[in-house]
Amino acid sequence: MKKAFMSLLLALATVTVSAHAADKIKVGFANRTLNGAFFNGLTEYMKIHAKERGYDLITTDARGDLNKQISDVEDMISQGINYLVLNPQDPEAGMRITQIANRAGIPTVILDSDISLDAPVITRVQANNAKDNIEIGEYAVQQFGDKPMNCVIISGNQGNLVGEARRTNFVRGVMEAQLRKYNHTSLTVVSQGWGNWDQQGAQKAMEDIIVAQGNKINCVYSEMDDMALGAILSLKAANKLQDVKVYAHDGYKKGLEAIERGDLQATAANNPNTLTDTALGVIAKYSAGNKDFPDYVYTPTIMINKDNVKQVYDPKSLF
Repeated sequence: MKKAFMSLLLALATVTVSAHAADKIKVGFANRTLNGAFFNGLTEYMKIHAKERGYDLITTDARGDLNKQISDVEDMISQGINYLVLNPQDPEAGMRITQIANRAGIPTVILDSDISLDAPVITRVQANNAKDNIEIGEYAVQQFGDKPMNCVIISGNQGNLVGEARRTNFVRGVMEAQLRKYNHTSLTVVSQGWGNWDQQGAQKAMEDIIVAQGNKINCVYSEMDDMALGAILSLKAANKLQDVKVYAHDGYKKGLEAIERGDLQATAANNPNTLTDTALGVIAKYSAGNKDFPDYVYTPTIMINKDNVKQVYDPKSLF
């Protein structure tokens, strides 16, 4: 009788452990690349916050290849993920991936990117790119006054909706501020370069534009701090940085150091720490039964310049 009772307890314990294991949330994070501090930061902070919440986590690196990203997600689905966090390589691939996940019954959160409102996702977690960059554009007008702005735009990759939102709202912020203050606009975009979201790509793009545009340039807007640092290196090498004001977006630690030095004028917070914590927070609420989310969940807007950079800078940040 005693032996039978012990066998029953052991069986119950096994069932309980199995139930807990089954209840543990498994999240797949499909990152578009690890080429660059920002994307590395997304993966590393995702690991930190998943561990804090007790989630199992699988991470992948698409290496900038949309077909690999699709394959990565299919592989994670086969490993039994419960949720997908996706930083899509581009909107088209992102739509295909969310449809694949949806057919498998896996809810998806889009992270630091954009995708069609028709996509079957819980929400899109990102910085408020419109508000952030309007503020940066307005700050640029404070610095330039009524002086004409001849700007270079350093963009990430063609078709990227976040990059488009950043540059168009910087331009909007500049022009609206000029109209309010001076009743006319004086912004000319003299060229656009493609930096592929990394410092080296942006440095090369800026070098080519300096050769083509010479002394016309007095302003650079970069869709990402890391690319801005590449543009700054090119401007320094050409002995032109003293005549050019550079603006960007992301709040990268090295970008904040550049603001302190005076190389970069302004940026806005888009820290992977906050982004990943927010994305996993969405999953926690969803798994608890909250299915009502807006199309976008924005992280707080913080425009950073020389006036507040010391308060924002965190030397321990991974990004």
